[in-house]
Amino acid sequence: MAVGNILISKLENPKIRTTLSTVDSPTDPPRVERRRLSTRPTPSHRQWTPLGRALAAAGDNWTLAIITELGPGRTRLSTLRERLAGVSAAVLDRYLQRMGEAGLVRRERYREMPPRVELELTEAGRELLPIATLLTRWGLRWAWSEPLDGEIVDLNALLRSLPSMIDDGLKIVDCAIELVIEERGGPRRHLAIVERGSVRMHPGDGSPCPEPTATIRGDWRGWSAAIGPDADIEGLVFSGRTGLAEALLAAVVRPALDPSQDEPADVGPAEESAA
Repeated sequence: MAVGNILISKLENPKIRTTLSTVDSPTDPPRVERRRLSTRPTPSHRQWTPLGRALAAAGDNWTLAIITELGPGRTRLSTLRERLAGVSAAVLDRYLQRMGEAGLVRRERYREMPPRVELELTEAGRELLPIATLLTRWGLRWAWSEPLDGEIVDLNALLRSLPSMIDDGLKIVDCAIELVIEERGGPRRHLAIVERGSVRMHPGDGSPCPEPTATIRGDWRGWSAAIGPDADIEGLVFSGRTGLAEALLAAVVRPALDPSQDEPADVGPAEESAA
């Protein structure tokens, strides 16, 4: 017999002619089905909101960096490891596994010697590229500074992300600007291609590329100063159509606030009397 959601049952023992009444625990309410994007445990602080789900998939130190590196197209795992020098191979593999479970990355293995693994973004992964670009520009406007203690300075990674650092609608003619970093082991070359006001980097995979219209060359100090908050290009050497090269660097988003403006300006006697 049920009273409300309490079940009452009777147990009879014919040998001793007794009857016992037992009260069962309340019946469980209907279960609500909950679905997860993957089998990974969900952090307890995540709320059940679209933003919470998005942050669970991409709100960490490396996911969007990996998304950005895979943006140009299919990439070898060995190449990705080389480009993301700040993360160990084990940590990178763990992130890639999580991104695969979340449906952001597709992995393909080739039976070759040595083994070859290639990665590419899924449709869901590619939709995160504009978000990474907006966060890059926000970082330039509101959080950019000289390198802090513990930060890894990877100029090659910085130059590869140059398209994300420039606002849309660049007002220069179509061109190709070669960016050269002078390193001890030899120069590292990147090619920024400007087409219809947008910038993209050549993937450097041996595919055809246009001849450089101009070249910007510099060492570690020169490039660090140019990309840094002061935008000091004195340490760089320009050749070719230098006006286009200078315009490209001038288009990099700059900090919105000048720290020197936070200090009150000195007011002279004449200005005080005028006030």
